[in-house]
Amino acid sequence: MHMELRHLHVVLTVAEAGSISRAASLLKIAQAGLTAQLRRIERGFGGPLFLRRTDGVELTELGRHVVLRARDLVERFDELLVTARKLAAESGGAGIRLGGVAGAPTPLLVGVVRGLLPTHPQTTHIERSGDAVLELVRAGKLDLALVTEFPQSPLRIPEEVDFRTVATEHMVVGIPVGHRLSGRAEIRLSELADEEWAVPDENYGGGRLNLHLACEAAGFTPRCAHFGVDPASAAELVRSAHTVAGFFPTGHDLPGVLLKPIAGNPVHRRVTLVWNRGCEAAEHVDDVHAALLRAHHERLRGHGRAAKLAATGLTVAAS
Repeated sequence: MHMELRHLHVVLTVAEAGSISRAASLLKIAQAGLTAQLRRIERGFGGPLFLRRTDGVELTELGRHVVLRARDLVERFDELLVTARKLAAESGGAGIRLGGVAGAPTPLLVGVVRGLLPTHPQTTHIERSGDAVLELVRAGKLDLALVTEFPQSPLRIPEEVDFRTVATEHMVVGIPVGHRLSGRAEIRLSELADEEWAVPDENYGGGRLNLHLACEAAGFTPRCAHFGVDPASAAELVRSAHTVAGFFPTGHDLPGVLLKPIAGNPVHRRVTLVWNRGCEAAEHVDDVHAALLRAHHERLRGHGRAAKLAATGLTVAAS
C-alpha cells in the first residue's frame, strides 16, 4: 500500500478520538469503512498501531512512534501551505532582509548586522519553523537568517541556500526554586518522569518531538500539561504552576527558575546561519559569521553554570 498524507490524518484522528466509532463520525465515513482502511494502513506500517478494547482503542508502542512522527509531518505540511500562500501574496522589500525561526537567537543576528552595516536599512521576519525560513531564503525573500535543527528533525536545506554552523546548544531543564532536585548539579531525565511539562508548539523548531523521544528513551512518556508556550511563558509556568520546562541558553537570567544541565545531554540543537548565495548580502557572510560567533560566546559569559554547560564548542561548518 502506498502511504499518503491522508492516511496519516486517519491515524491521528483515531488516536485523538480514542475510538474508531468517534473517529468515523469525525471523518464522516462509515465505521466499517474506517476499520477496513485502518487495517490497510497498519499493514503498510508493518504492524498494529492500536489495541482494540471494549471502550475504545489504545496506541501500541509502534502506534505511539507513528503518531509522534505523523503529527510532525502533518504540521510541517500545513506550515508549508501557509508559507507558500504568504510568498504568493507578498513582494520583496528593500535593504537587508533578516529572518529566523522562533526560539533562535535572531536578535544576535540583527545586532551583528546593524553593527557591521550601519548604513543599510534592515527588516526582520520571524517564522515558526525552520522549513518556512529556508523557503523564504530560497525564494529570495530573506537575505540572511538563523535556523535551528534537532537530530530527529533535520532540516532540508535547498540547493540555492548556503549555510554555516554558529553553535551547538544543549537543552537544560528549568525547575522552580525549592524543587526536590534543586540541590543537584545535574538532573537525569528519568528523574522528571512524574513532573508536568510546559512544551512549545511542535512547529517551534521541533523541540517538542525531540524532548518526547528523549523521554521515551529514558523510560517514560512526559506528562505534557501546558502546550504552545514560548520561553517567557514557560518560565512563568515553572515559577507558579509546579511545572518543569526545557530551555536553551539565552544569556538572560530567569528569576525564580533554576536551570539544571541534564545528564548525558540527551536533547541538543544546532544554530545555523543561512543565506541565499545570489543575494548582495552574501559578500558580508564571513564578517557576519565571525561576529555571530563572538556575540554568542559573549551572550553566555557570566550567566550561570547551566547556561555555560548548555553550549558546546562554536564550530564553523563548510558552506
